Amino acid sequence: MCGCLFCGSKATIGAYRNALARSLPEMTFPQLTHPPLREALVDIRLRDELPLTWMEKLENLDFDGFVYVHPMKHGQFKFEISRDQPARAEVTADQPLGRRYDKKDGTQVLQVRRNGMTLSILKNYTNWDALRDAARDKWNKYLDISGPVGVSRLALRYINGIEMPFGADYDDYLTAGPRIPGPLPQMVNNFIQRVEVPFEKDNATAIITQALEMPVADKRAAVLDIDVFSLCSLGGTSSEVWSVLERLRIIANDIFFSSVTKKVIESYL
Repeated sequence: MCGCLFCGSKATIGAYRNALARSLPEMTFPQLTHPPLREALVDIRLRDELPLTWMEKLENLDFDGFVYVHPMKHGQFKFEISRDQPARAEVTADQPLGRRYDKKDGTQVLQVRRNGMTLSILKNYTNWDALRDAARDKWNKYLDISGPVGVSRLALRYINGIEMPFGADYDDYLTAGPRIPGPLPQMVNNFIQRVEVPFEKDNATAIITQALEMPVADKRAAVLDIDVFSLCSLGGTSSEVWSVLERLRIIANDIFFSSVTKKVIESYL
């Protein structure tokens, strides 16, 4: 993922969160030649769910380079617990929600649903422009069969895997990694950290999750999951949809390059 250049200085979690609470102006971002990206996605949610009959229109819809994989369903369940009877689960709704399409080469996944659309890039991510243009192309096809719709939520998500040697100091890789009270053994077998940061200026919220994966051979990876979203009320054809996503992209880049050290950035240039 390309984003703003970060000096790599270490920061406490408190300072890190305070810095992220301010939306920074876009800066010159370094282009990472092999970013640690595992998945990048654009998600567009509708204000009102389309009727079940809309599913019939998907039969004749073709997404170039994608193949239909399987249907998606919207299920609801009811659980009953009584004193004298065993717990019982009952399906109260099981309606078609949409379809999943996969790129033939396995690099992308497209979810076309009655409540919106999600495009994910799993491999060969190049840059934001390519992701945005691909999402816009699929969204225009979605609008061809949906008619006028309202958008209530826009989101970007970037899931990264930061590789590090087994036993490495997390502070050499993450600027806001786990902290252990001084009197305790300074060793961590595993960790997960989740913070939710408001960006009030941009009417956006970021959920930043860091977790440590199980080691493989002599290496392990710290997962840096950046989920940035904005609640909105826009028309589906409004250019503001893409302006909002552009602002979310800037926030996501600020978070990424504020979360890893200069050492990490240089390793992926």
